[in-house]
Amino acid sequence: MKLGELCRNKGIILLYHNHDFEFSKMPDGRYALNFLYDRIPSRILQTELDTCWISVSGEDPASYVEKYAGRAPLVHGKDYVEQKSEHMYGLIGLPKSSEKSSNGFAFRAVGDGVMNFPAILRAAQKAGTKWLVVEQDEHSVISALEDARRSIQFLRNLEKSK
Repeated sequence: MKLGELCRNKGIILLYHNHDFEFSKMPDGRYALNFLYDRIPSRILQTELDTCWISVSGEDPASYVEKYAGRAPLVHGKDYVEQKSEHMYGLIGLPKSSEKSSNGFAFRAVGDGVMNFPAILRAAQKAGTKWLVVEQDEHSVISALEDARRSIQFLRNLEKSK
């Protein structure tokens, strides 16, 4: 909490970015992520919810964004295909196996995977989110610029269909 107070005193908002492993259960039955947000007041720590990792954990991203309404100034929109793999954590500094995932897990441009972005965006709007950050950790099918173009086009098409 001390770091959060120091940031706050300097006019900086401290955010915590989740992955799926924060959805491990604590002895009291709460997820570790909920335990963190229950213990540290929102004036000190805000959420930086990564919707992909929430989904990979087995939870509903839109429900989670709504759960932290007023505390979610920034939401990560990230898409993927297939299922969680033990070979996916090299991206965040954990040991990466040289083996390929047998289940085909891969990150995709927003709109090219399994995520329900209309529901996530509605939840973010209800939660008072100011920024949607489109994120894609790896580009395994097409180039990073093409993935960015596809994500932008998907989001524009959603906006037009309102």
